[in-house]
Amino acid sequence: MEKKLRADILHQITSLQGDWMPIEINGEQAALVVILTPDQINPLRILTGKLDDEWYPVPIEQITHIESYQKKTFFYTEDGQFSVSSTLKELEKRLPEIFLRIHRSYIVNTAKISRISRDFSSNLVVTLVDGTGLPVSQSYVNDVKCVLGF
Repeated sequence: MEKKLRADILHQITSLQGDWMPIEINGEQAALVVILTPDQINPLRILTGKLDDEWYPVPIEQITHIESYQKKTFFYTEDGQFSVSSTLKELEKRLPEIFLRIHRSYIVNTAKISRISRDFSSNLVVTLVDGTGLPVSQSYVNDVKCVLGF
């Protein structure tokens, strides 16, 4: 039971915007937690991705969208697809406001959206400038409508 509680606490701590380290207080295990407010976190300006066996630094404004697929994260530009070691959740915290989460598997660069339409089931679909169509899940529809103003 105590082991599960520690694991749950560790999970909660690691999901925070900040950092932590284990410490000892009066012989008891504890954690020192530093929580950063959003204004203390510098947004990414460059994302470095891997293609084949080489790493490429890509300016953030060139990225059309970011995808999580089979427990791997990829970002896309008009020139190609790159893998990255960060999760969508981690990236979402560090991306500038121009990026918008539209699905549990997708974050899009709003400057790269060419249109928004509905599919045959009346679900929203975001089409990017390169022609890629991405679904908007129901849990993100209100965010998308609010940010994009429709």
